Amino acid sequence: MDGRLLKSKVVLKGLKVDELLERVNKDEYIMDRNRYYRCMRGDDEFDRKEIQAMSEALNLTDAEMLDIFLKKKCLKRHKEEAK
Repeated sequence: MDGRLLKSKVVLKGLKVDELLERVNKDEYIMDRNRYYRCMRGDDEFDRKEIQAMSEALNLTDAEMLDIFLKKKCLKRHKEEAK
């Protein structure tokens, strides 16, 4: 996950983390502040439902979502497979 890119998208939307989480949790409870920061620190990973909810809350394109949440993981896996 590219935490810096995610942070930049949040800032560009004019949101604070609590406001993002309000949008993420608008229809149902998905994620709390502690979980968000654990994932941002790299102690855990966002799950599919969390990624989808944040992508919708930030109006991310599919390409933006992939760049933020999957690109580094896919590149790392590709490098490991190439060895």
